[in-house]
Amino acid sequence: MAVKTYKPTEKTNLSAHFAISEFACKCGKSHNTMIDSALVDKLEELRDALHCSKIVINSGYRCSAHDKAVGGSGAGQHTKGTAADIVCYDKDGKKISSKIVSCAAQDIGFNGIANINSSYTATHVDVGNRRWYGDETITSSRSVTDDFYNHYGLTRSDVYGTRSKSITLTIDGVTYSGTLEEVNK
Repeated sequence: MAVKTYKPTEKTNLSAHFAISEFACKCGKSHNTMIDSALVDKLEELRDALHCSKIVINSGYRCSAHDKAVGGSGAGQHTKGTAADIVCYDKDGKKISSKIVSCAAQDIGFNGIANINSSYTATHVDVGNRRWYGDETITSSRSVTDDFYNHYGLTRSDVYGTRSKSITLTIDGVTYSGTLEEVNK
């Protein structure tokens, strides 16, 4: 993890699809923004895995005062630059269910993941040190599962769709053939 601090005047892109401004604190004050590069890297992986047209950052970095104002402890992952609350959109511009996003985020290796609204459209993801798989509509402080696939009753096919293109893959001398879905099992 490499947390970097950006001045409020910086307009740099962090990656192909994310800019510093998207992660800036929403408190209305002009102050530095902290962002962990691992968070941005994993958001790019999530975008690719779900074939998102875009991911909107509803809340990225938060100063301690703003974190408290929105119900946080004032010292959580958002204040460290390691978290984002996101909404993912598919290629048709429709919101992707937080249930699907949570499963894909689990596969990618986010440490903290949670549904954050009752419509299942917004998801908290973080790269902090503590593993936490939650649902903030139920509880804000404890995990509700250790596997989102089982928790939501989803399969990899539900999350990633069925891929019909046949491939051959060799790993450590073992060859796998079939569709992407078959090879991923």
